[in-house]
Formats: sequence, structure tokens, C-alpha cells
Amino acid sequence: MSSENKLAQIKQKIARLTQELVATSQSTQPMPELINTTNILRTNEYLTHVNEKKTEIISSYEDYVKDLEQFLVSVLERKLAFLKKTRARLQKKAKKKKSSKKRRR
Repeated sequence: MSSENKLAQIKQKIARLTQELVATSQSTQPMPELINTTNILRTNEYLTHVNEKKTEIISSYEDYVKDLEQFLVSVLERKLAFLKKTRARLQKKAKKKKSSKKRRR
């Protein structure tokens, strides 16, 4: 799997987890007809669920950053190799021009 596809998948996972977190936040308003203990239990379950989702999101961001770093390193390595080749070609051309000028004199 290419780095770009992997990054896209991780990005989609982050978006999905964020949406789940928002949906969870909307469903936890206290219900007045329930007793306090039940509301406390619901709040505890909510906080546990939110914590798990946030942990998953952080983990996904860590994966995303690692893959993004690898992708950037590979791009920069290719760019550096290209620049080195270009420099070598330019130096060869410069040497040829110098030697041809010396021969003409």
C-alpha cells in the first residue's frame, strides 16, 4: 500500500472517530426522570467512552504523523537525488565548455 493511500485511510479513520465522539456528546444530556445515581453512572460511562475515542484519535494522529514523516523523507530523498544528478550534469557541461575554450585559443 502506498504512503498516500495509507495517509488517506488514517485521515478517514480520524474523521470517523471525531464524528463518533460528537455523536456521543449529543446523547448524554441528563434525564430528570432518572435518579442521581443513574445519571452518575451514565456520566461515568460517557466519560469512559469519550476517553476511549480520544485515545483512538490520538493514536490515529500518531500513525498519521509517522506515515507523513516517512512520505516526506522519501520525497526529499528523491528530490535530493535529482538535484545531485542535475548538479553533476551541469558540472560536466561546464568542464566541457572550459576545455573547448582552451582548445580554441
